[in-house]
Amino acid sequence: MASTDPRVSSHRLRRFAVLKTGHGSDYTERAYGGYAQMIARLLRDQDEGEGEVWDIFSVIEGDFSFLEHGGDDYYDGYVITGSAADAHATDVDWINCLCDALVLLHRQGKRLLGICFGHQILARALGGKTGRAEVGWEVGVKSLQVDSEKVSHLYGLAFPSTVRAIESHQDQVLIPPPGAVQLASSERTKVEMFAVGDHVLGMQCHPEFSEDVMIDLINSRISRKIISDGVAKEALESFQTGQADQDLLIVLCKTFLKRCP
Repeated sequence: MASTDPRVSSHRLRRFAVLKTGHGSDYTERAYGGYAQMIARLLRDQDEGEGEVWDIFSVIEGDFSFLEHGGDDYYDGYVITGSAADAHATDVDWINCLCDALVLLHRQGKRLLGICFGHQILARALGGKTGRAEVGWEVGVKSLQVDSEKVSHLYGLAFPSTVRAIESHQDQVLIPPPGAVQLASSERTKVEMFAVGDHVLGMQCHPEFSEDVMIDLINSRISRKIISDGVAKEALESFQTGQADQDLLIVLCKTFLKRCP
């Protein structure tokens, strides 16, 4: 069972930037406000006496105004969301601009958390390689094998060696960035989670997804023939075998973003 890190910052006001890289389905946008709002709501602390500001920047629509604060300590951390876009695309302006921005923030030692596409684009920007997974789509609740010792060393968390997580991707980190430490893997995805130093964390899974969001996404992909009936059936059945360990992953994300240096 995870425990919160005692080094978590006690600053009264903290600021975080969510970099929106994709749009949710009609249902997700209507019910939850989309991926960026889901992440901000998930990671925001509501404790009495604590103040946090979560700003959202739609980089998919060209909003990179968060860089106006790039040279100071205005933001305590940045979170890059999931997306239907390809992190390995080289002919998309906003993706190329995002890579440049992440390189800059990394050089400044900013705290960067990437989720799914965010995990992949972080790896690419910092010198790794991403691309289509040879095994095809990975969708549903999957078991991750976690290097508990490394997680404990980096973040001060007692973390289990096996974690169930919600997956939804056809791309992967094929080669992690130079200097990266691999923290988790799964049967179909070698690099499920990686860290670079103490300020970069990427995770392929979706701690922000709920079962209804995932089922809506699966049904949408079936109707558009993006995934096969077999992939969809396996994914839907995975929710019947037990819940994903979302609370554990949320603690990891919060501890990474909010611990003291």
